[in-house]
Amino acid sequence: MEEQNFLVDDQSAFGTFAPNAKILKSITLMRRLPTHWFGKRLMFFMRRRAMKKMAPCTDIELFGANMRLYKTGNVSEKRALFAPQFFDLEERTALQDLAEDNAVFIDIGANIGLYSFSTAATFKNHKNTRIISVEPHPVMSRRLTFNLAANPGLPVEPLVMGLSDKNGSMTLMTPDNNFGESRLLKEGESVNGETVDVPVRTLLSLLNEKQVTRIDGLKIDIEGYEEAVLIPFLHEAPTNLLPKLIIIENNFEQWDTDLLALTQKRGYSIKTYTRMNVILHREEI
Repeated sequence: MEEQNFLVDDQSAFGTFAPNAKILKSITLMRRLPTHWFGKRLMFFMRRRAMKKMAPCTDIELFGANMRLYKTGNVSEKRALFAPQFFDLEERTALQDLAEDNAVFIDIGANIGLYSFSTAATFKNHKNTRIISVEPHPVMSRRLTFNLAANPGLPVEPLVMGLSDKNGSMTLMTPDNNFGESRLLKEGESVNGETVDVPVRTLLSLLNEKQVTRIDGLKIDIEGYEEAVLIPFLHEAPTNLLPKLIIIENNFEQWDTDLLALTQKRGYSIKTYTRMNVILHREEI
């Protein structure tokens, strides 16, 4: 099968694409590299060499779970496959620390579920935890669903849909070379990639349907469309539904409003800025 056509294989059993001993050793070494500048440079060098000798996808352990990961077409997935210590470690650790009985995590723009699986590593050890993974892209959703099937019992519920400021249907666009940059088209926005129509819901209506009564952590990474989801939610959500922790991708230049100022009005303060995101924390009153 040609690599460029190898978008998803969810029919072959997990283990079909297990890495050979040499590739597994290389990945293991990369995952042990320190996160300083030299470690990152060395990881890039080792990754380029390994990718030349690998199949399009690899069946391997990640975040304590069995996962089929693809080396091209999805930047986040590639990063996590070879060196998860460089993939949003501070954000993922903050979410893992929320683990307790009945904890709920909402993963908006879940991609293949990297945040969801990472969070599940601690949530699975507690009673009645829930992780709701929202991802509209048909290829990403299939990859996520396959990986969940390889890990029965994880408290993760995948939803193939987008979130917006309305219920209905919208157009999802995928730029060339990276499924992770897929985004819902704003009104009047020009098309620059492949498109597909997907169902969309408001966050509040989804939470009501799923009977969610508390949110411990919420991550949202939807390529600049974050304000369309969060503004109506922050205006309308009852206090009991406000997440303790929110992680938002830093797409400030693409927003039309001061979304962070609005979060502050609902009691949030900025915990930290990371390379890609801002982490917000709300003190319980």
